[in-house]
Amino acid sequence: MKQSLIVVCLLIVQSLSAQNDWRLYGTEKDETSVEVAEEEIVLVDTNQMGSVIILADPKIDSLVSLMNEKPPSLKGYRVEIFFGQRKDAEKVKSEFLKQYQEWPIYVVWQQPNFKVQIGDFMTKLQADKTQQEIKSKYPNSYITITDIKVNDE
Repeated sequence: MKQSLIVVCLLIVQSLSAQNDWRLYGTEKDETSVEVAEEEIVLVDTNQMGSVIILADPKIDSLVSLMNEKPPSLKGYRVEIFFGQRKDAEKVKSEFLKQYQEWPIYVVWQQPNFKVQIGDFMTKLQADKTQQEIKSKYPNSYITITDIKVNDE
């Protein structure tokens, strides 16, 4: 009993001392700390006295511009209407665009074939509805899971 009481007391003392954070008590630096370049931005509101200082890493701007260049994608569904050689895929794409314009169309190369896929559907139900609409023209179409483009709308 005494041993278990001593162990519990030691654990409590250890957990209490682990709560101390050196960043709260002065400017001492740890040997393992990493210097981060910061950019200071001062925003002043003319209606009220005071200012806001934002300390930000300049790499954030480069990350934001990178995200704007290549928007994020996520897993979703497309209806695949053809796979085969490139010239045939381009022909199927142009025929499809003459009849349907409501869905985006993609020609994707996956070795050894080119695939023609339509739509960027978040749910399988949406993809299934589209597949049923085009089933008479493309009876061998099927739903596939792939990375889809995210709409901002």
